[in-house]
Amino acid sequence: MIVTTARKGADVLAEKAHMFSVDLASRFILREETSVQELIDLYGEDVLVVGKSKVTLHSKFGGDPFFYHPSSAMFRVKQLLKTGYDPLVSVAGLKDGMTFLDCTLGHASDSLVAQVAVGESGRVIGLEANVVLATLVRNGLKMWQDGGPLMLAAMKRIEVIHAHHTGYLATLSDHSFDVVYFDPMFEQHLAGSTAMKALKQFACHDDLSKDVINHALRVAKSRVVLKDHYQSERFKHFGFQVKKRQHATFHYGYIECTS
Repeated sequence: MIVTTARKGADVLAEKAHMFSVDLASRFILREETSVQELIDLYGEDVLVVGKSKVTLHSKFGGDPFFYHPSSAMFRVKQLLKTGYDPLVSVAGLKDGMTFLDCTLGHASDSLVAQVAVGESGRVIGLEANVVLATLVRNGLKMWQDGGPLMLAAMKRIEVIHAHHTGYLATLSDHSFDVVYFDPMFEQHLAGSTAMKALKQFACHDDLSKDVINHALRVAKSRVVLKDHYQSERFKHFGFQVKKRQHATFHYGYIECTS
């Protein structure tokens, strides 16, 4: 991967772009008047473009670029604050002061809703296997400015860790989180949003295993929660109780943890 700046304000952005290149062990290339596609053609690598308010990852294979956006979380947080209800919060049984481990961070939409639900005394950690996505989401959570003060404060409290959940769960002590959460890439095809299409290009597509679920059950004090397509076989295969949602393309399932 190479790192460059947006064309506008390139001189001002050069230092910021260089910092990203150091963090990601990538080359920094001066943008000048070269287009992103020309850079891809020239270097044959993904291109990370650092702008004033947005950092965008362009795949060398084309497709929609990835950049941080809270996605559905903005609407969900508003609804949660207004009604006290969110399907994930309900299934996970999240309350003030609880701890939540998101093993498949993505855009951190679910982590953001969870962080609002557990409050200032709670803790949310999100794991992202792709180091570039982890860096972009971590930066995006800190820099995002659209939303109410409670949501913006919650964004900054989320801890983003670059790690694959398989290895990370194995390092954790028994009952070290209240809830362990998975939202793997769906086996079934969905039309999806532009943001989701962009994420799928770079996200980890490793499937869940019995060993991973067993580690999650060991780590969780309360519940292990799975979000998946309503037709997914994972719910039955791993023994999740499913909370079906009428007309929804995905459901939440959970396994109660016993001490």
